[in-house]
Amino acid sequence: MDAIKIGRPPVPRDILFFGVLMILSGMGDLSIIIAYPQYSLPFFGTKPEGVAGGLIKIVHPLIHFAAGFGAIYARKWAYPFFMAYSVYGLINATVNLMVLPPPHRIRMVF
Repeated sequence: MDAIKIGRPPVPRDILFFGVLMILSGMGDLSIIIAYPQYSLPFFGTKPEGVAGGLIKIVHPLIHFAAGFGAIYARKWAYPFFMAYSVYGLINATVNLMVLPPPHRIRMVF
């Protein structure tokens, strides 16, 4: 008689790839924050500095890491978590384009 396997099915490769991309994106964000600590990340049409700006900057790599590890370990919360973050990103980018002064050439390409 065959042994019964109990547990989760293997994570699909595209989801693993997505998780790895998210972790790499988080590492890229973190390296930019370390290389340019004076940079103020645009946040809904503002560029907060000081403690508030630092907290806003550090949250983005943490979100990427969480979504990446959630995808790699096939957590059910990872997909809605990242979709909510994507909606935030679209709204934030739209507000920043409307409110902040130019140049926006790079963002207009996307």
